[in-house]
Amino acid sequence: MRYSFVHTSHHVRPYLHKVKLKFDVFRHVRTFSTADKPTVVEESTKTHPSTNDKRQCFDDMVEFRKKQARSSVVVQVGNPLKSAALVNQVCSRHGNVSNLFHYTHKDKELLLLEFDSELSAVNLLASCSHNNNVKVIPAASPFLWLKAMPSESSASMSARFPLIMNEDNLANDNLEELLSNAKSISEQMIILEDQTRLSEIGHRLRWITCVQIERMLSGLFPSLQVLPFGSFVNGCGRNGCDLDMAVSLDGHCGTEPLEVKSPLIFQAKAAINNPRLQTQRHIEVFADILQNFTTGCTQVQRILQARVPIVKFYHEFTGVDCDLSMGSLTGVFMSELLYLYDKIDWRFRPLVTAVRHWGAWARLTDMVPGPRITNFTLTLMVVFFLQRRSPAILPTLSEMIKLARPQVDTRQTNDVDCTFLRDPAMFQERGKLNQESLEDLFVEFLRFIESFDFNERSVSIITGTALRKFDSKPLYVQNPLERELNVGRNVNLKELTRVVMEARNALYILETQEDQCPANWGLLALPRAERVRRSNPKSSHHNHVPQIDMKDLFSTNTDDEIDDFIEAKVSKGDVFLQTISPFTAAHSQTKPSATETRPASGLNTLNGFIKQVQLNTGLAVNKSPKNLPLKSEKNRKPIEKQKRK
Repeated sequence: MRYSFVHTSHHVRPYLHKVKLKFDVFRHVRTFSTADKPTVVEESTKTHPSTNDKRQCFDDMVEFRKKQARSSVVVQVGNPLKSAALVNQVCSRHGNVSNLFHYTHKDKELLLLEFDSELSAVNLLASCSHNNNVKVIPAASPFLWLKAMPSESSASMSARFPLIMNEDNLANDNLEELLSNAKSISEQMIILEDQTRLSEIGHRLRWITCVQIERMLSGLFPSLQVLPFGSFVNGCGRNGCDLDMAVSLDGHCGTEPLEVKSPLIFQAKAAINNPRLQTQRHIEVFADILQNFTTGCTQVQRILQARVPIVKFYHEFTGVDCDLSMGSLTGVFMSELLYLYDKIDWRFRPLVTAVRHWGAWARLTDMVPGPRITNFTLTLMVVFFLQRRSPAILPTLSEMIKLARPQVDTRQTNDVDCTFLRDPAMFQERGKLNQESLEDLFVEFLRFIESFDFNERSVSIITGTALRKFDSKPLYVQNPLERELNVGRNVNLKELTRVVMEARNALYILETQEDQCPANWGLLALPRAERVRRSNPKSSHHNHVPQIDMKDLFSTNTDDEIDDFIEAKVSKGDVFLQTISPFTAAHSQTKPSATETRPASGLNTLNGFIKQVQLNTGLAVNKSPKNLPLKSEKNRKPIEKQKRK
């Protein structure tokens, strides 16, 4: 995805950008036919040019984006083509407008203008007024609307405008064609990341929302800071992603407060001894401010009994779903860690994008919290996988902690030590030692999922090693900052089995490309195979399903004997076997990486296979003897009773 915007030196030469807000389209570069044309600068929607420096730190990026947002306003207009000249005329009285964007949201035509200084935006807002004809809450915000537009104001400048992009052109319209025309899976992964990443206008609208909330709450707390976290700032943001924000009342953001030179200290009320109750009260007050006084904030919901109390709301001018929390800043520092990993090696982001799309295509992830694996958990598993490559592509958190610089990298929030090296340049040379392609990394990641011993081992990016699990949950992925937490605790055995089975299915599809349609190859084969597999319930491979006696699974046979037993039982239904779960193909055609440990075969695969058979085909399975544990689950909690469908 490409976008363009206009730099001007002395006055605005409007270059409009038409986007569908949910997709943030910037695909075509428009040219001017007139001789007096502005300088059009092309660049990727990934970041602003000054954020492309791989050595840039997270704090520098946040400060740059906040300054950019504080210098911007959003103006609602009737006809953007005719109104741009008048908006230019009004805004130019207060300073030079460096950038001008246009987007549409829910039949609203809006212009986003960025001044070259914060003072210009402040002066513009100071000159604005409220509508005296309607009773409104007279609160100031960077969201404005144009009251009137004389027709003669824009007549002289209308010839300078390029054709406005059709708002029905969505970002993914030609994605399938681009992926199909790619020369390799590696190129497909790069195209997928480029076409689905969060655009520049998407970044700007989210940062403006952050700055607006910060301004509203800073009247009570002058040092308050609103810090975004999550995929929006860690580099993995997609079009339509939500906005997570954390409030820091003192503004220290985990750093040690500066030494106070003045002997005068503020008088203040004492805080409640119960920190959680204090946080809930603050969040409730913030929710009232958002609901009653903050422009554009609607559908405010208070979720105070959650582990981390939050306020959910929707912004009607930016089209963004927002979550506001307070207290711990571990989410911010976790986003910073992933941001640094993205800066260390360029392959991290395309690989994460491909893995997340694979999870969405296979319906492994869900937008609603539940028993399915989350995108954050998948991202940590990608980091863990890249740490275990030979040579390693990403450093472990322990290495980054050892190299942390005193004072500079020290961070702490709510008794959680978040200190680690915050200079990605220290590890960028290491990534050059590993020359594996994106295609190889994606295939090996699927093989890692297929072969990892989730039954006994945990995933930890702190050491990069598979440690023994700390609890009996099916999936254990250690939170790298709050180390006592398991970010995969919500995933049940059924969903974990589906993840492993889908990894095997994807491996089988990618390794048998010769048998597939030339147009539907590589990444395109993954979602299509999923849809075909689920939309064909009456296909022939469901008509001859072998019956498996569960008594045989509780015998004292060795794992090799059980493997032989399964292969013998399903030999009559090999069509079903290859389509639903290519067990034989996965074991015969794929080899584990030299740096990965394959589990002890047998029962882990068998358990997932039996469950998949029950879920997809309603296979009749005999009940197992009661209270008789599986061999591979000795010294573990009893498994759930098998149910007859």
